[in-house]
Amino acid sequence: MHEIRKKAIHTLKQMMEYPGRFSILVLGDSGVGKTHWISQNIKSITGNESKDNSIFIDSGLTEDSTEYWEGVFNKANNKFLIIEEVEKLSPKSQELIFNIISTHNGKFGLKEKNLEIRIIFTSCLPIEKLRQDRRILNSKFYDRVSQFVVTFPNFNETQRTIYSDFEETWKKFFNEQHEYHNRYPQSDEFKDWLDLVAGNMYGNFRDLDKIVINWNFHQISAEQLEESKIFELVKKDFEAILKYPAQRIYDDNSFVFNEDIKYDEMLKNFRRSLRNWSLNVNFNNMRKAAEMLGISHRSMERW
Repeated sequence: MHEIRKKAIHTLKQMMEYPGRFSILVLGDSGVGKTHWISQNIKSITGNESKDNSIFIDSGLTEDSTEYWEGVFNKANNKFLIIEEVEKLSPKSQELIFNIISTHNGKFGLKEKNLEIRIIFTSCLPIEKLRQDRRILNSKFYDRVSQFVVTFPNFNETQRTIYSDFEETWKKFFNEQHEYHNRYPQSDEFKDWLDLVAGNMYGNFRDLDKIVINWNFHQISAEQLEESKIFELVKKDFEAILKYPAQRIYDDNSFVFNEDIKYDEMLKNFRRSLRNWSLNVNFNNMRKAAEMLGISHRSMERW
């Protein structure tokens, strides 16, 4: 596992164990493992494999009523509450949640402050977008949900460890007792291919899941096939139908100005917005994106 991902997992666990009832905001592209590592850390912290220790809410499926959100928070008492894709919450829901998580003596609630909950929000948008674009989150709500922030890297940032990520994904599907636990592809040709396509894995671990499932399908369907033949089938399937589609993070390419921040931070935000745009245009190939902008690959990484 890449050191950046290890650090994100460790930092998230520290934040989840931190005393008090501060909100946590977990960021990262679709498929980078946000929900997985939140769940794993909850199991580690509580020592409980049961799903009764947490409630996951998809913001795209919520309601705007007071009764709905009171019900959600009451059910989450003494548990972890994870509200996914916070950017999809309506202004009314943001207002209701803000009132509920405005604590008194470290406890939550709307009418009575008597709930003990560790609340975690997730988003696929970068922190600059959430902080600056008030069409997404209002200022006071953003301030409340981002008391702790951790970002999980995508595969473009951790490309050199893509094969070890593949091994971990394989063993997630096939545990030590499974007959296929150690029967994963190990050829240099396969490893080179993973390195090559990692920069275009917009689904991150979702793409690896598909490769693992498809490889094992061909492996089971034709036990006599050589690994090289299976590899050709998997490569063809991935390029034709299985690859997760590229997604635009921004609803437009404009840069959002904010009167509350200084020149240095605004310049930093602009560079990151330009970096994200150029990577999108160049299918996540950082070297091509840097060449297009006329800067060095190293400068691109620093942005």
